[in-house]
Amino acid sequence: WHHAAHTVDLFQYQTGSPVVAAQAMQGPTHPELGIAMDMSIQLLTEAGQLCTLALSFNNDGPFGTFFRYIGDTGTYIARYDDLVTGSEEPVDVSGVDVSMNGIELQDRDFIAAIVEGREPVAGVASVLPCYEVLHQIEQQLLDG
Repeated sequence: WHHAAHTVDLFQYQTGSPVVAAQAMQGPTHPELGIAMDMSIQLLTEAGQLCTLALSFNNDGPFGTFFRYIGDTGTYIARYDDLVTGSEEPVDVSGVDVSMNGIELQDRDFIAAIVEGREPVAGVASVLPCYEVLHQIEQQLLDG
């Protein structure tokens, strides 16, 4: 659920549109861990954007996370601090913000929000819609 939460939250943030439909499927439950080792989640926003998330702990190879963004204007792959096109051409994002470190940027915004008397971008209120979607998905899986 941890990785699913990041994806659902990021998807709603990037699209600026709430998820209005969600469905999920999961593989068999691991006998010792008691969790599904494989899951897929599909999301649809109010504006019509789709997100497909595939999660698997049955990994044979290096650990790591990457995101593939496929849109009507291009395809991008994000890996940690690197962004490339669908053809693996590097995308320079060094001028997007004052730092490439996401934790530093989040900390800077948190301090600025306190000074400015506003909710930080990564505030608790902004993540609640993500958990509402995850709860809906969990209920689907429990109901079979």
